Amino acid sequence: MIYDPISVDSIGFALLASSLILCAWGQRTRKYFLPALGLVSAFMALTWLKPADLLALAAFLVPPYLLIRSRWGADPDEGQSAVVVLLVWQVGLFILLRGYGPADIERWISHPVSVIGLSYILFRQIHMIVDAPDSGDLPLTPLHYWGYLAAFWTFLAGPIQRYEDFCDGLNEIGRPDTAEQLAAGHRIANGLILGFLIAPLFLPTQNLALLREEGANWLDFLIVFYSFPIYLYLNFTGYTDVMIGISRLCGMTTMPENFNRPFLGRNIQDFWARWHISLSTWIGHYVFNPLNATIMRRVDPAWHKLAMAGALYVTFFVVGMWHGTTLNFFIFGLAHATGVLVNVAYGAMMTRWLGRDRRKVVLAHPVMRWASIFLCINYICITMFVVNYDLTDLYQTMRLFFGI
Repeated sequence: MIYDPISVDSIGFALLASSLILCAWGQRTRKYFLPALGLVSAFMALTWLKPADLLALAAFLVPPYLLIRSRWGADPDEGQSAVVVLLVWQVGLFILLRGYGPADIERWISHPVSVIGLSYILFRQIHMIVDAPDSGDLPLTPLHYWGYLAAFWTFLAGPIQRYEDFCDGLNEIGRPDTAEQLAAGHRIANGLILGFLIAPLFLPTQNLALLREEGANWLDFLIVFYSFPIYLYLNFTGYTDVMIGISRLCGMTTMPENFNRPFLGRNIQDFWARWHISLSTWIGHYVFNPLNATIMRRVDPAWHKLAMAGALYVTFFVVGMWHGTTLNFFIFGLAHATGVLVNVAYGAMMTRWLGRDRRKVVLAHPVMRWASIFLCINYICITMFVVNYDLTDLYQTMRLFFGI
């Protein structure tokens, strides 16, 4: 590793971001913005990765580019077998590099390649592979490909920007007006405060060991229970605010929003429409919709509801396994899929009992609305509580705390 890894709250990151913003603002330099973005992103990658990591990253980047290049604006029916082979290669390599189960090869691949935004790169690659035949009017060079996949503002944790939005954003590069500069600067400052000043305050209080201490009470339980969801949200939304703010200071307005007050969601569907929005949108478009459509075409209409439930469970299995490799994340996905199905069944039951119009009136009542939000928040927090700790340790601690 050439330097210490550049983190978002470091002076090094501020210097990289400032240099890119100055490039975007200059009348003569803005035309070199894409090369500058590629260079800055490469420099940041070098601070995270060792030579073995770089070789692994090259193996992850080069084959998809060759396939995407061959399919760019071509007949979508051509080369389908190559697409399948390449997707199997990419997913298999991703599993190896992320160390899922017995595929852990950290014996020779150092850790950083598994903690950079490899999954975000994979998602953007799949998007480009699938949509390549319909993207012939967009530019595609190795520099565009590298800048899109490894842009330093999405290198570690997204959000997942679509390629056409990235290209549209490059066309906007320039100095924004004063009001937009102030708004972007304000967003960056808020993001730094939320993600790197306030969020870390909740790290010590999420320690499960606090509940094993003598005299631990329900207040201690509530503090531990809610600390991790609060930390996770503040850290992630703060990071996203910083990245979106930097891109807007460069004139790019096409970076997608990632959060919309998720803990005001009234049910699991509403939560995922507000939480990590770019991931939810991608999963829906490239996993659930094609999987559900394929199943529906192959099964009898009498089994469509069951088939849709199966597609939903597979989708949330992908969501869970994307977040982590342990049993905790499988349980997380299972719980969220079940939450969606329970809510759908509950909604159908209310419609049968009350009718559509009366149901809307009941759901709009403030008591019903806030009760739904309360239940949803706590259900989400339970699933995050399970995710955050070793299951054996969690089980033993809960037994001790509840005196079982």
